[in-house]
Amino acid sequence: MLFLPTDAEPPRPLADWPATLGRADWLADHAAAWRVALASDVIGYEQIRATPNPTWTCIIIAYRSKEFLLEALDVGRACTLPAGVTVQWLVVDCGGLAPLLPQIRARADAILTLTPDIGLNPARNAALAYADGQFVAILDDDGLIANDWLVKAQRHFADPAVVALRGRIVFKNHRYFTTLASHYDRGDGVVDDTLAVEGNMAIRRGAYYASNGFGTRFYGGEGAWMTWRLHGALPGGKVIYAPDVIMRHDFYQSWQHFLRKCQSYSNILDQLAVQEAGAQEFQQFLHADWHKAYPKRRMRPDERAAWLTLNALKWLIQRQAAAAATGDRTTASPRR
Repeated sequence: MLFLPTDAEPPRPLADWPATLGRADWLADHAAAWRVALASDVIGYEQIRATPNPTWTCIIIAYRSKEFLLEALDVGRACTLPAGVTVQWLVVDCGGLAPLLPQIRARADAILTLTPDIGLNPARNAALAYADGQFVAILDDDGLIANDWLVKAQRHFADPAVVALRGRIVFKNHRYFTTLASHYDRGDGVVDDTLAVEGNMAIRRGAYYASNGFGTRFYGGEGAWMTWRLHGALPGGKVIYAPDVIMRHDFYQSWQHFLRKCQSYSNILDQLAVQEAGAQEFQQFLHADWHKAYPKRRMRPDERAAWLTLNALKWLIQRQAAAAATGDRTTASPRR
């Protein structure tokens, strides 16, 4: 039974999945089928260095990236590897990388070039058609993983019930902006979670295929969508928060970034109407997740003050944007 990339059908349970997911023939069949299914999204695939039978494929989705992508690759390639582990580094070019390509080629093992502006979730799905590792890491292009990231992630997957994990994120340069991302840091214990930080996650490649991939019709909440599908496809499988799998990344990089993201904010529940498969069941799953009492990192007094101030600004910006969109000028002034 093949699981093809789609969000137009409910997840199908895979019998005997702990044994099936790691089978070389099963993985090869799915990679080939996904390449055919997603061929219209692919412009080209360039293998720079051969990485036969890698343990991991580390994927960085890049769109108009700057030098921070090169730093992410340098830091990633310098990571300590568990004994016997090999890694394939795959950069996915979604447009705007031409000035960096010579430097990327010096660092990456392969480059997958996709239709420009393809969108983050379709790009992730296309990348999985070209990943060769038993395990796959999906990493932000402006995030820096800890030196022991792969060692710690591999250790969690020693439990065959763990099908995917999301790591902890700590601030990179902007401590106060990152206080707004309460989901970045769940504290010091391992807990069942959703893939709430899609740019610091790891998954068994076979589990990704069995989930039918990331939903392509919405942006925001796609990690929860995949988690719901993983539970449906792999009964008894665990998706966890791994506090020792650490990335440095900023939730917002500047005031301009803060303003832009606040103005473009959209509620994931408003997007569920376009989902053809299991929208009601997913909505119930999402509500349960939102009401779950996850552990939280204790903030310092200055972080707490920043969090209160930024939340108030965010609320005002979003209220103005919503009012402007509906033409209600009683709460928002027209732009000039």
